[in-house]
Amino acid sequence: MQNSHSRRRWMLACAAGALALQTGPAWAQDPAYPSKPIRFIVPFAPGGPADSISRLLGARLQEQLGQTIVVDNIPGAGSTLGTARLAKMPADGCAIGFAHSGSMSIGPSLNKNVGYDPSRDLTPIARVTPYVNLLVVRADSPYRTIGDLITDAKARPGVLTYGSAGIGSSNHLSGELFAAKAGASMTHVPYKGSALAMNDMLGGNLSFMFDAPNTTTQLVKAGKVRVLATTGASRHPKFPDAPAIAESLLGYEFKGWMGVVAPRGLPATVQERLTAEAKKALAAPDMSVQLETFGMDVAFGDPAELTRTLTTELQLVGPLIKSLGLKVE
Repeated sequence: MQNSHSRRRWMLACAAGALALQTGPAWAQDPAYPSKPIRFIVPFAPGGPADSISRLLGARLQEQLGQTIVVDNIPGAGSTLGTARLAKMPADGCAIGFAHSGSMSIGPSLNKNVGYDPSRDLTPIARVTPYVNLLVVRADSPYRTIGDLITDAKARPGVLTYGSAGIGSSNHLSGELFAAKAGASMTHVPYKGSALAMNDMLGGNLSFMFDAPNTTTQLVKAGKVRVLATTGASRHPKFPDAPAIAESLLGYEFKGWMGVVAPRGLPATVQERLTAEAKKALAAPDMSVQLETFGMDVAFGDPAELTRTLTTELQLVGPLIKSLGLKVE
């Protein structure tokens, strides 16, 4: 749980951006930014959900800003390694990063030594989209329903395996919560990115996994995986035939978000510019179409909204992780 001082620092960063938006586009008076390529830090391996969305957004921002945006994949430690690197980069607007529930609330709640405080050491830019995960198996899996999977997991404690993007990632916590609610022992196998875990599941080395809709949707259409359930409180509108896990396990729900942040100390004018450009990029019709193809929807949020989202999530995730007894030293 973040202390009050940390939250105040984060709120001040948001307030600076909000004030700039109210007083007009001050960045319009500084046409020099950006004067050099921008590094877009993605704390996951190439090919996963975060990488796909980051490259999509990065391409649009590159076009709008007229400056090269280089996607830099730094996977590891459930997305906290790359985020920690971002937090230590110069706050000049030439380093931004992909942020989500795993790096901003789950990871820091699991491990107090991730190397950054999400509320203090990063500047909020924009929320891109909310998301839930999908519980998926190979198309030829013997599990036809979530009930099949739970029954087998209880009959063979610890035998069923599921992969994730790493300890502290959203698909890891989705699995931990699932095992706890089901009252069954399942073995978690962490990877350096969701794509690597998915490859192993497709190869028959994992029993199941949780993954975001943006990558899983294409595999479903290709007939390679089957969706058994979703992690939201209700059914996903793009997968209406798949039940919510909550329909079988009372009280189960996991949802997250994806967005963009920058190092602490970012000038308010630069924060305002990046927020405005992100909003413009997400408003483009083709962005909505492409995200919808991935099974996700655009849900732009300004710095203040992103702060509220993070604060609420920290208040929920911290106690949840503690109740599950999860910890990473």
